[in-house]
Amino acid sequence: MKLNVDAHLWCLGTYAERYVPGGYFDELTVDQQLEIMSKIKGLTGLFTFYPITGLPNDPDKYIKKIESYGLKVSNIAVECWGDRKWKQGSFSSNDQKLRKETIKLFKEAIDFAKATKAGSVMLWSAHDGYDYVFQTNYVDSWKNMVETVREIGEYAGDMKIAIEAKSKDPRQKQYISDTGKAMAFVNDVNLKNVGCALDIGHALMAGEGIAESLALLDYWGKLNQIHINENYKDADPDMIFGTVNFWEILEFYYYLNKTNYEGWCAIDIISPRDDRAKSLALGVKLMMKYQEMAQKLLAHEKEIDENLKGYHLVDNIDLISDLLF
Repeated sequence: MKLNVDAHLWCLGTYAERYVPGGYFDELTVDQQLEIMSKIKGLTGLFTFYPITGLPNDPDKYIKKIESYGLKVSNIAVECWGDRKWKQGSFSSNDQKLRKETIKLFKEAIDFAKATKAGSVMLWSAHDGYDYVFQTNYVDSWKNMVETVREIGEYAGDMKIAIEAKSKDPRQKQYISDTGKAMAFVNDVNLKNVGCALDIGHALMAGEGIAESLALLDYWGKLNQIHINENYKDADPDMIFGTVNFWEILEFYYYLNKTNYEGWCAIDIISPRDDRAKSLALGVKLMMKYQEMAQKLLAHEKEIDENLKGYHLVDNIDLISDLLF
C-alpha cells in the first residue's frame, strides 16, 4: 500500500452554512489556497470539483497550474447537488430530462478527468433519497439510479467511478446509505470500473466498523477512493481525522496497510473555529502519525493476526499498548 494524500480547496474555504451564511472566514484566492497546500509536508494531490471554478477549464492549463505548486491531479468529484433543480435527486429523479442532464455533466467530467489523468471520478447521490413516508417509489427510484449510473459507467470505460455512501444529509434518508447498500448498488450496476468511495466520516455516522468496511471493499476489489474525516457517530461535521476515534482509526490503518490500495486518501475536513491552514496541516500530520503506528503493528503482524484467529482481544490490546505507549 502506498499512502497518497490529497485535499480539496474547500478545506481552506469560508465554511459558509445555514447558521453563518457569510462563512466563518474571509475567502482566500485559489493561489493563496494552493500556496498553503504546497507547504504542507505529505500533501501531494489536489482533489477537484467539476465543473471547475477558480482554476483553468483547459486540462493542460489546469495541470500546469497545480503542478506549479508542486501538486498532482488526484481525483475529480462531480458537483450535482448545489442547484435547486437537483432537489428530488440527480440520478433517481422521475424526470428523464433531468437524469440526461446529469449524465451529460458526468460525461464532460469524465472527459476532463481522462485528459488530466485523474485517478477516478466521484459520484455522490446527495439528493437521491427521501424525507417522509409515502413520498417516493423506492423501487422505481432505485431502477432510475442504476440505469443512470450504468450509462455513466459505460461511458467512462476504464476510468474508475467511485460511489460515495451517506446515511443522511441533505435528505433524511438517502438510498445509498452505507457501504452495504453501496455494494448492492454497485453489484446491480454490474460494471468493472464502478466501485465505492469509502468516506470514513460517513461510515462512522452509519454505525459501521470502518476497518471492516475497508477490508471488505478491498476484498471485493471495489475500493476506488478513500475520504478522510471523522465525527462522534451522530452527524457529519467533517472533523479532523485522528482526533476522536483513536482505536477504530488505528485498526483502519492496520488493515489499510495490508491492502494493495494505491489510490488517494483525501483530506475532507471543515474547521470553522480554528485556523484552517493549521487544521489542514494537522490532518495530514495525523495521517502520517497513524501510518507510523500501523507500521509498528505490521512488524508484529503474524502475532496480531494469530490472536485474531483465536479471538484474543486482550492479548492484542496488551501487545499493541506496549508497542505504542
